[in-house]
Amino acid sequence: MRPAFALAGFAALVLASAPSAEGAGAGRPRVAFSVSPAQLSFATPGSRVLKLRNDGVERIVVDVERRTVGGQTAAKTWLQIRPPRLSLRSGESASLTLRARPPRRAEPGHHRVLVLLTTRPLGGGRVNVQLRLGVRIRMVVPGHIVRHLTLGALRVHRGHHARFLFVLVTNRGNVTMQLRGHVTASLVRRGQQLGRLSPRTRRSLLPGARAVLVLRYRGHVRGRVTAIVRVRLGSGLRAIERRYRLRL
Repeated sequence: MRPAFALAGFAALVLASAPSAEGAGAGRPRVAFSVSPAQLSFATPGSRVLKLRNDGVERIVVDVERRTVGGQTAAKTWLQIRPPRLSLRSGESASLTLRARPPRRAEPGHHRVLVLLTTRPLGGGRVNVQLRLGVRIRMVVPGHIVRHLTLGALRVHRGHHARFLFVLVTNRGNVTMQLRGHVTASLVRRGQQLGRLSPRTRRSLLPGARAVLVLRYRGHVRGRVTAIVRVRLGSGLRAIERRYRLRL
């Protein structure tokens, strides 16, 4: 049977193929596993507890692992979970302790990690269903957040079928900035838009790092134009913009 996946927010219930239960287990599902709370948010350094319960008939083993969210790879290493594996008898509850200890130079703000809890049958057991629940963890690192990107000089490369514009971008803030999907660029002349440029860039930019935005234009406009490059910094924040006079 294929694994069943669910992101937490409710107690999951899965029925496994097995003979009819007897006695006190009659009418109860073979697998009924829940975790609470469905999501956690806490300041770091700090700790919280997840409550697990097995309401099914079968004894289960639960494996615990961490997954990154939104490319925040480093945050996964800050979160310690004990124990990493546990066994639950029918009707038994247990606790998982989550401790977050970010490094001294960790970026201020919110950092997200997904904790996955996966059940598996014990050897010789009758459970043939794998159930996975996910709990979203948000760790808050204190400190003043500075979002500051700068756009540097532009240079043009003339290819056979396209023009490529290269723009240097620098992250002068103290938090990682998202680039992919946040960059737009267009060509204008005398206030009239002539076309849009297709941006190519890395997904994000770490504090203090530099990257090159690659803007491709495959249209037929030639001569002197103005390229307008904009980068959105986030909801409620003013985008940065720079205009370049150039010849295609």
